[in-house]
Amino acid sequence: EIAKACRDMREAATLEARTRADTRFHLAILRAAGNELLVPLGVLIESAFDHLFRHVTREGNDLAQAQALHDAIETSIRRKRPEAARRAVRKLLANTDALISQFAD
Repeated sequence: EIAKACRDMREAATLEARTRADTRFHLAILRAAGNELLVPLGVLIESAFDHLFRHVTREGNDLAQAQALHDAIETSIRRKRPEAARRAVRKLLANTDALISQFAD
């Protein structure tokens, strides 16, 4: 599910398709992690992710870098390298935070 969502992001022809795949990617990771606190809040989380990813993707304008960060997460998870996955997630979060800060100025 994680790999398919990542692939769908890469192959998306529209912003809407990429955003849906991005949301599926992150929700699949939450489900795989068995996060009992966040998974039941799926609809709320999905809506928040959808709005955030749509804005960041539309405004960020560097889809290649964003995709590379998502690919690193997916690869680390698939290879069962939790520390590498954590580092990749932190890079993605830092990138997203920088984009959001840029728009706030």
